[in-house]
Amino acid sequence: MLSSILLLSPFVQASGISPYAMREPLRLGPLAIAETAPRYGMVEFEVDAHGTYDDPFDPIQVRLDAKLTKPDGSTISVPGFLDRPFRRSLVDGAERLEPTGPARWKLRLSPDQEGQYAVRVVFADKSGEKVQNGVFRCVASKEAGFVKASEQDHRFFAFSDGSSFWPLGANVAWAGPRGTFDYDEWLGKLGDHGANYARLWLSPSWTTLAQELPGKKEEGKGLGQIDLANAWRLDHVLETARGKGIYATLCLDSYNVLRQSDANPWWDKTPHNSDHGGPLRIWRDFWTNETMDRLYRNRLRYLVARWGADSHVFAWEFWNEVDLTTEFDAATVRDWHQRMARQLDSIDVYHHLRTTSLSLTAGLRSIDLIPELDFMQTHSYDSADPAGTVATQQSRKSSWGKPHFFGEIGADGSGPRADDDPSGMQIHDPIWASIGTGASGGSMPWWWDTLIAAKGLYGIYDAPSKFLKGVDWAKERFRQTDVVLSMADPRAKIPPGDLVFDNGPVGWVSGPGMRPQGAVISGGLLQGEVPAGILHGLVNHAELHNPLTLRVRVEAATTFEIGVSTVSGYGGANLKVAVDGVPVLTQDFNDPDGTTKTDDLRNYAGTFPIALSKGVHTIVVDNTGTDWVKVAYRLVGVVPRTTPPLNAWAVVGDETAMAWVRLAGRIWRAVSEQKRTIEPAAPTVMRLRGLRSGTWRAEIWDTYAGAALSTTKVRIGIDGLARVELPRIEKDVAVKLVREGS
Repeated sequence: MLSSILLLSPFVQASGISPYAMREPLRLGPLAIAETAPRYGMVEFEVDAHGTYDDPFDPIQVRLDAKLTKPDGSTISVPGFLDRPFRRSLVDGAERLEPTGPARWKLRLSPDQEGQYAVRVVFADKSGEKVQNGVFRCVASKEAGFVKASEQDHRFFAFSDGSSFWPLGANVAWAGPRGTFDYDEWLGKLGDHGANYARLWLSPSWTTLAQELPGKKEEGKGLGQIDLANAWRLDHVLETARGKGIYATLCLDSYNVLRQSDANPWWDKTPHNSDHGGPLRIWRDFWTNETMDRLYRNRLRYLVARWGADSHVFAWEFWNEVDLTTEFDAATVRDWHQRMARQLDSIDVYHHLRTTSLSLTAGLRSIDLIPELDFMQTHSYDSADPAGTVATQQSRKSSWGKPHFFGEIGADGSGPRADDDPSGMQIHDPIWASIGTGASGGSMPWWWDTLIAAKGLYGIYDAPSKFLKGVDWAKERFRQTDVVLSMADPRAKIPPGDLVFDNGPVGWVSGPGMRPQGAVISGGLLQGEVPAGILHGLVNHAELHNPLTLRVRVEAATTFEIGVSTVSGYGGANLKVAVDGVPVLTQDFNDPDGTTKTDDLRNYAGTFPIALSKGVHTIVVDNTGTDWVKVAYRLVGVVPRTTPPLNAWAVVGDETAMAWVRLAGRIWRAVSEQKRTIEPAAPTVMRLRGLRSGTWRAEIWDTYAGAALSTTKVRIGIDGLARVELPRIEKDVAVKLVREGS
């Protein structure tokens, strides 16, 4: 058994020395390697290593490395790591960990060739090095290997064996007091319902799996130290994920650790801070400080050593929403990412995918297109139509030359809105929009504990996982295509549509819409600027006060609706509306506690209808209160329609085509927030172009039940046109066409 210095020894209590320090003559015992190992399986063995060092996480002081010679004669080198075993228990609803033995050195490997491997293990401290040799045989297995960007189609993912992988899952960034017991439940239920992906956070220190905790080195804490209890937790979570067929992105850091104020700052508590023993005097130095670079490289070495051999580690994500760090500078951050990605290249022989993320939904090409980052992800919140946002951004970024999917999505960044959305429309719709627009993976919801788990919404994943079964994303060469819809009955009357403004600009600095606004609406068309999605009041940000004046011509009596979502918790607001100079609405949104609590006020969410007679009207919408109110507008039945009231997105591949068709106007804000009923659409005909000639099987799917509603044969001629009859649609349907004989 590997010996170590006890925590209570006088040596360990010395300032600045790790509790896992050792003072023994350098020695390396014989290797105990299993005779056989499965291909792409994770092989682990303990190493009986002893030496003298103060800090086992500093490779300058002590190193454990293994050089592997493969059956074909090529070689790779992998680092080793320090581990400690723990036992968990659940006491009064909280997880407790107890160590069950001393720290010990380990190696983890993942062979990718069948045949005999030779292993040369080197353990070194400052006095020298010791070497031991061993062998094992790699045997065949059913493992598909590690996930890469596909060589067939760089927009999608594939395993080492070439088979496609389409991530479908959720964020499960941290747990509650139950710790890993929460993950047992979450990952178990996700896997049982067809999900195959999860995203975990390893920082800041309030996350369950944080690796570096504020504190003193002699306590095993501080920058550069690895919390071995949390590392054990991550082992358990990843083992659970493997058992459920789930692949995990490990997000190494979040903007919080370099944020000084607002939006969940953690700078005053982070171990990076010199006030807590770190090397950084100020947050901005993180990107250029040489000592910080060295400590970060050490951390990467530990991460690769402990979890690099796990093929169910989907990707390393350097940062969560890095653009929210204080004094973010894109050029400096770009340089840092390239530097650290090259470091990973030098030590991660399994070449896991690498990524980072931004809060800016539109993305930043200077960061997203860094060659050393393998795929892009988009984060999006506070959208009236999350699915529409997915479609827009996927259409933009599909030409950026990398895989792309939504790594975080939610209807509201400040909370799950679980009571407004008990069926999880903000989860369901973005997933199907991702399918219909050919994203590289599903859109990953954020509110895993307060929405998915709280409302038992795991079943949302059943339908897409069944629908996508057998789809070879990397082989199909999917491309977006236009969808043409017409009424099945050409005599059917198509109802007019609504003119909706629900994604207008929102800001707290001078910019579009943050001044008095004016526009004209006639014939269902807007002339002028899009109305802002926020109305500023007369006290806070008075310079942004932006009343809206609309000159409206309507051909029949109708309704003008103002939808209110949130109100400022810094004093409330007051909504006033006048039509043709006559006040028709005054609504006071009081802040009941003044500025004692500053959370956004959601109890005022609702729709305020105003009747309009036929003719021309001047509508003035103003906020005469203290602070802002977020708004959307709807003019009912004024947009002439020549096509059915449906939205559709589709992709066509060589052997498969897929589409998602949804009622026009059936967006999250309308259904979940405003509680509007969207009338069903009568039977229609969908036409797609770009299919290969031949006979195709067309399936119409219920996206909730996860089953085909109907199956028909469609003959495609040399024009590549497919004609598919759609049923009456009450919410949405998916369409899948598969070429027979493929």
